[in-house]
Amino acid sequence: MCLAGPAFALGPHEILLLANANSPRSMALAREYTTLRHIPDVNLVSLDLPQVATLDITPADFNRTIRDPAVKAMRERGVDDHILAWVYSVDFPIRASSKPPLSLQGITFLKGEIPSATVIEQGTYASPLFAGPATAGMSGFPAQSLDVQREWIGTGIPVPSMMLGFMGQNGNTREEITACLKAGARSDGTAPEGTVYIVTNTDVRTFCRAWEFGPAARELATLDVAVAITNGFPVSRVAGLMAGTADIPMPPAGAPSPFLPGAFAEHLTSFGAAFDYQGQTKITAWIRAGATASSGTVVEPMSVWSKFPHARVFAHQASGCTLLESVFQSVRCPLQLLVIGEPLARPWAPASTLSVRGLDSGILDARHTVTAEVLARGNEVFARYLFLIDGRTHRRLDRSPEVVLDPAGLAHGRHILRVVAYKTGAVRSQIFTETAFEVK
Repeated sequence: MCLAGPAFALGPHEILLLANANSPRSMALAREYTTLRHIPDVNLVSLDLPQVATLDITPADFNRTIRDPAVKAMRERGVDDHILAWVYSVDFPIRASSKPPLSLQGITFLKGEIPSATVIEQGTYASPLFAGPATAGMSGFPAQSLDVQREWIGTGIPVPSMMLGFMGQNGNTREEITACLKAGARSDGTAPEGTVYIVTNTDVRTFCRAWEFGPAARELATLDVAVAITNGFPVSRVAGLMAGTADIPMPPAGAPSPFLPGAFAEHLTSFGAAFDYQGQTKITAWIRAGATASSGTVVEPMSVWSKFPHARVFAHQASGCTLLESVFQSVRCPLQLLVIGEPLARPWAPASTLSVRGLDSGILDARHTVTAEVLARGNEVFARYLFLIDGRTHRRLDRSPEVVLDPAGLAHGRHILRVVAYKTGAVRSQIFTETAFEVK
């Protein structure tokens, strides 16, 4: 059996997928996502949490019940050398009850360490993943994939994360979340010909980011992405949407979705991810309307622009980054932000493909040389290769497309070889292929 996988920047083998072991729907959705995105089984970790998680968790309980067992599982399973991001299934808390509160993803990002209240409230924390700019008139950094960022940040790199969906009060149905994840997978490599819309008004929620809009629109134009800065909400072919208002006019039930697969949509507001607060449109409404991802704060953010995605989020997508990478490069202070949806969606993925030669029989009964072969499209160049067996690193990333497999070092039975090729550039796009073999 040989599988040719889709292209990514952040790859499926680089995410740790966390599920609530006591929630059947959390486990089922996580397993469905491993199949959809070809995530190695060893990357799925189930955690002992209440079946119906409360919205809040103390920082101490976060470390005890989520972070510590997740880190332990990574190390024991031998995948900690290549995990770059975490992805939560449903039925997890959304808020850490620090003072002031952090989002689940904020405390995950900080590895359980809580900064001062002033830093959180004023949004002065500066994420090392943020690509800028932080002020008008300045230029930001080019888009980068997470593995490139890890190389220059080192072991101190934070842990970005997303949640596949939220199913509690004011949440989405299982069907809506599944449709969102499948749309994200369908979006890969489609280079959508829709428009990114930036919807403006006189609200402070728009005003606090207004300085970002013009430069971001010009950058998108250089990437051949249509963009419109408008005061009216679009009705079709939306490749992305940014707004600033408390309440959003959503399409009626049963109406065609205005969003193309892979679209990120959000509306800087106070309670977008405070699901226990009844006022204001929730980020789950964007998922219901057909967006592939959205984000919002879990507590009153006071319209501080640094706590929300910069308008360059769409340029990071158009440069080839996954949705997760795009969001975290665009947020300077992600400590109170909750991001839901399909983290690996990548509409502007490369078109090249990868195959493997040397295991045609599917039997490994002697030493074999296996060779990765890239079928390149356009001017895409792939120069580094990673080999994994059963989700664990077999040979670390280097420039050789060949590896020698020795049955003496492997247990008898069935194994999965995954070969990953990395594209040159700051966005180190990946393509991969898998092949099953048996050791006899």
